[in-house]
Amino acid sequence: MLSSPRFFIASLLVLAVGVSISLSRKSYRDTSKVKSVEGYWAETGLGPDALEDLLQDQTCSSSERYYLACANAVLTIAGRFNLGLTQEGQLVPVEELVSVDMSSEKKQLEPWKEFFSKNTAQAVKVSFFKAWKQLEKKHISESQKSWMVGLGLNGFISVFRDPHTYLMPVSQFQEVVAKADNRSTSLGITLGQSATGYVVRKVTEGSPAKLAGVQKGDLLLSVNGKKVRGLMQVRVSELLKGEVGEVTSVVIDRDGEKKKFRLRRTEITVATVSTRVIDGIKPIAVVGINKFAKGSCDKVKESLAIVKKSHVRGLLLDLRDNPGGQMEEAACIASLFVGGDKKIFEVRYLDPSKKPEEYYGGEEKMFSLPMAILINGSSASAAEIVAGALRDLNRALLVGEKTFGKGSFQEGEYWSQNKKIALFETKGFYYLPSGRSPQMKGLQPDVAVDFEKISVARESDQFMNPLFAPEKQVRSTLAYSAGDCLEMEEQGLNEDVQLTKARQVLFCSRSVARAGL
Repeated sequence: MLSSPRFFIASLLVLAVGVSISLSRKSYRDTSKVKSVEGYWAETGLGPDALEDLLQDQTCSSSERYYLACANAVLTIAGRFNLGLTQEGQLVPVEELVSVDMSSEKKQLEPWKEFFSKNTAQAVKVSFFKAWKQLEKKHISESQKSWMVGLGLNGFISVFRDPHTYLMPVSQFQEVVAKADNRSTSLGITLGQSATGYVVRKVTEGSPAKLAGVQKGDLLLSVNGKKVRGLMQVRVSELLKGEVGEVTSVVIDRDGEKKKFRLRRTEITVATVSTRVIDGIKPIAVVGINKFAKGSCDKVKESLAIVKKSHVRGLLLDLRDNPGGQMEEAACIASLFVGGDKKIFEVRYLDPSKKPEEYYGGEEKMFSLPMAILINGSSASAAEIVAGALRDLNRALLVGEKTFGKGSFQEGEYWSQNKKIALFETKGFYYLPSGRSPQMKGLQPDVAVDFEKISVARESDQFMNPLFAPEKQVRSTLAYSAGDCLEMEEQGLNEDVQLTKARQVLFCSRSVARAGL
């Protein structure tokens, strides 16, 4: 048992002396079936003491930030059981909290922030400790306990520290995260939000959802009988996850008609890099990068070799819904369009004693024709670095939506309180050649083409205390003028209005100029 909450908090502020988490990746276990998240946490043996030390009534009421961290810890756990917490401290089904929006951490905590600010004396009477004990007694099974404690700790850290510092079982990192590949057991549904709830933004080709007939624009009503309206998107995503062979029932609304689909989960291979050529008077290539996985730069090289033989007039680099990945792969890919001597990004540490580090891709330039990059609200991290760097280096226009806004990086070490758990702590930020960081702000497109009325919760929308990257005022590099564009001779790309627009602006006189041609 920890001696005091301060001892735990200190362990978040100063990492324990240990091996940096490259964390001996050498010993992956050969397993035919990946354990559940619950299973990984159970292996750690994490008990409730660490969480209970944080949720003591006196410490939870000591400041607004601590109060909201305690609230988030309990609400994060309660949400897994479709429960919410009233301002009288009672756990109730989320359906009874009709006026509370639980779709993000920020929205979920805003009423609690107002409660603490306007009625502190009443607010501090809420016992988050008692709410946790009630959850533990009535709802959490013994096999779930370590997992729920981990969720609560991460909920606390997200508010008290920052949203990207977190705890994870070491075995989960070694067996799942560190060796992530292009295999997926996803249903193939990418969600966004509209005024009416969660809407399908994208359906992956070859996925169970695609094969069953789920379509972009469908309104998701329930998953396995659980209504999703008002739930956090991370919770909805969890409901959509599962193992190979499992059947997931989803109910959607399409133009006022309810449809039910039974989706049998299979393992599908999602191409890291895809290539196609769109013919026409001005043929173009579209190279899509699903994520920056190991080896993706080599795959892009192969794609560009094919593209060069196709005698295209330009290229669209599709980074929509790309969550990021390995930064060395991102730098390598960017250099294929600008050359190996151009700086792609810089790392600046929060620790002032550490000097900034510059990163170059090191590859020879392979493609010199006009190009534009497709981005949206789910383009994040390494995808933002590639898009932002190529724009800063006057190589490409950005077409689509404002990006997610993730420009921080984390390093992991063994947690001092439990060596079976890793603590990943935010250490600094990535900066583009212009000196800007995408953190919080994201990248604004040169040519805005919104995804109809479906939005994405970005970094700035989701969290109560998001991270801000310090930077000097940087002059904008946007130089696009719609008046210089040529009208396309054909509009055969139906619903993909972002790609249609990108194809059009690819041959604008100013976009060609900014590509250095």
